[in-house]
Amino acid sequence: MQRHLLLAGALAAPLPCAGAAEAPQLAALVNAWRTAPALCQGQQRPAVPALAPQAVLARVALRPGTIVLAALDQAGYDAQLADAVQVAGPADARSAFDALRQSYCAMLGDPRYRHIGAHQDGNSWTIVLAVPTPNPSVLLPDPGAAAQQVLQATNAARAAGRRCGDSWMEAAPPLTWNGQLAAAALAHSRDMAQQGYFTHSNPQGQQAAQRAEAQGYRWRQIAENIARGQNSAQEAVAGWIDSPGHCRNLMNPQLGEMGAGLAIRPGKHPTAYWTQVFGSAR
Repeated sequence: MQRHLLLAGALAAPLPCAGAAEAPQLAALVNAWRTAPALCQGQQRPAVPALAPQAVLARVALRPGTIVLAALDQAGYDAQLADAVQVAGPADARSAFDALRQSYCAMLGDPRYRHIGAHQDGNSWTIVLAVPTPNPSVLLPDPGAAAQQVLQATNAARAAGRRCGDSWMEAAPPLTWNGQLAAAALAHSRDMAQQGYFTHSNPQGQQAAQRAEAQGYRWRQIAENIARGQNSAQEAVAGWIDSPGHCRNLMNPQLGEMGAGLAIRPGKHPTAYWTQVFGSAR
């Protein structure tokens, strides 16, 4: 009887595929099993979507003591979630799949995963499953459209009363768009993205009021919300609603105008920076 050694571990740096002729077949077997109802750990699970094969995931192999996410990052894959398993001993892809499914069916059938890579090195087989980190540069519309989406989501929120922390805020009239406040918001988002900070006070000590004045806005009352990392205007507004101070700004009936700005910090891990400036003019 052939003995199969099952290992769960982390990934090393990408390796050249040795004897990898059947590795794509292993990935195909996983996908065929995912896309039909199947038993897993004694329970019936529904069909889940197939995984998209990724060459970078297929070039990795398990090594003890390393971290999956770090190894994928080194390989050039920015993973939000990842896992990997290995089986040693099977001579073909079908035997490897059967051994992996027996012990790791929950992972292989996890609907959260989107990508797969299969690696073969002789009689050692590795499966890597991963979810890429959302890229705001791809997901978000152009900054002008995103800013208008912030206005729409904010006015939708203001249309109904809500609790902001310990305060009950009645429904408020819709905000009108103000180009000067929008210019101030966009400038602050761009500055945070370019310089890599996240606060209302910029490195020169300027606050929202000074930034609005620099754009020619003569204000009687002003407030600012900022957010980082959200990949949609709706997500940014929802985060502000969940934060009592930001929520009170958003629902304040004395603030009748608004501008918003989005900027994305480029680089290996791009990040969206959002600014929302409210005002009431003199």
